[in-house]
Amino acid sequence: MALQITRRGIRRGAYIFTLISLLSLVGIFLFTRSHMTAEALGSIDPVWLLAAVPLIALDWIGSGYRIYIFGRVFHPRVRFRTCVKANLANYFMGAVTPSQMGGGPAQIYMLHAGGMSTVAAVSSSVMSFVSTTLFLIVAGAATFASKEEVPLPGAMLRGLFAVGILFFLAVAALMVIAIVSPGFYRELMRLLVRALSRIRGKDYLHEKSWGGGMIAAVDRCHRQILFFLFRRTRVFCMAVLVTAGVFFVKFALAYCIVRALGVRASFLHVSLLQMAIILINYYFPSPGASGAAELSSAALMTPIVSRGLITLYVILWRLLGMYLPVAVGGAAMLHEFGKRDRIEVETEEELREEPAVP
Repeated sequence: MALQITRRGIRRGAYIFTLISLLSLVGIFLFTRSHMTAEALGSIDPVWLLAAVPLIALDWIGSGYRIYIFGRVFHPRVRFRTCVKANLANYFMGAVTPSQMGGGPAQIYMLHAGGMSTVAAVSSSVMSFVSTTLFLIVAGAATFASKEEVPLPGAMLRGLFAVGILFFLAVAALMVIAIVSPGFYRELMRLLVRALSRIRGKDYLHEKSWGGGMIAAVDRCHRQILFFLFRRTRVFCMAVLVTAGVFFVKFALAYCIVRALGVRASFLHVSLLQMAIILINYYFPSPGASGAAELSSAALMTPIVSRGLITLYVILWRLLGMYLPVAVGGAAMLHEFGKRDRIEVETEEELREEPAVP
């Protein structure tokens, strides 16, 4: 088993991401254009845009620190800079792969390239994902409770928001099952692999087969979650708090853009709408949620940003919050590629091992 990233896959995903994003922005412009759009370009408040610059840096640093919190438990010599680069690589590969599925492997590879063992990199990435998911579950519940104060425009958007809430509630239920029933996922994976073995007429349950590796990985992942919840509780709580800080910065970035356009709005109102956008787009199947992110942001932010300004808002929001880190992460990934056509990390043996934790 190997984590593999190819230049061809990156190019194809980048083309799709760019094309969908451009078409979405053009569509928003054509649908909402007015004389205010051109006038807004000359009336942008540079003070509020300058205020957004440190927020961008804090977003990158905070996201990297979340990885570092777990990474130093498994690999005390891991560099903070490596974790920041890994997070930016996650941004980039998440943007050029469906449902952002390439982000995790890219992050793992960059951590591995920075000196971590593959199993330590996987473990750090899994726990970073768990802390993010836990925060989103809590924040999503708070957003749902506030939906009457900040109603979502349009039946479709309300439906998508409800689907997002249900998805994260399902994830919460799965996390509870993982805590109260230690062997549930191991046995479930064993049943699935056994069924596939019977269908294919092969023994995928053998210890050295991919099926055996998957069962061992699921079991190891479960033990790590329990380890951090009950034996390294402070570390896990710190990661969740850092995650909350990262999302606060993302909300503040959107607020700065709104104010830069000369619009006065409540920070809480902007934050609740941003949370709704995240819940709607977090697992959208297009690369980097391209298309869905632009269109849902344009639709949801119209109660705050006027129709003539919404195109400019979406461009600035995606440029500073997504396109810029994707570009920097892409540069980091291409530098790591060098002249190779693909990069991969062999994991067949390492993923069967347990990471050393104090």
